[in-house]
Amino acid sequence: RKYMEYQFTHSMHGVIARCSMDHEAFARWLNTEITENSKDLSLILTEIERCKQAFPNQYQAVFEGREYTLILDSDEVIVKANNLEDPIDEDLMEEGLQFYDQESIAFCGLEDFEAFLNAYREFMQRYH
Repeated sequence: RKYMEYQFTHSMHGVIARCSMDHEAFARWLNTEITENSKDLSLILTEIERCKQAFPNQYQAVFEGREYTLILDSDEVIVKANNLEDPIDEDLMEEGLQFYDQESIAFCGLEDFEAFLNAYREFMQRYH
C-alpha cells in the first residue's frame, strides 16, 4: 500500500490541502468538508481511536458530508464523492483505481489518515 503524500499551504482562502494523485480525494474531502467545520476534526479523531481499539471489522464510522462521505474501520479509510454510484464493487476496485475518477474516491490506512489529520491540525494551529 502506498503511503499518502500531502502538503498544506496557506492562502487568502485559508489552508488548502494537496495530496498525491492516488489520494487526491482526501485533499478534496478536507478542503470541502473540514476547512469550514474544523470541530468535526476532533469527532473524527475520536472515531479513529475507537476504530483502533475495535476488533478487526467489528466497528465502522461513517461521516456523510455535503460532497464526500468518509468511512473508517479498524484498518482502512475510504473517502468517496456522494455522487458516485453505490455500492462500490470491491473486486473492481482491486483491479485498479483508474476505473474511477481519482478525485471521487481514495483509500488509505487508518494510521496514515490519522497522521494526515494531525499534520493538518498542527498546520492550522500555526496560523491561528
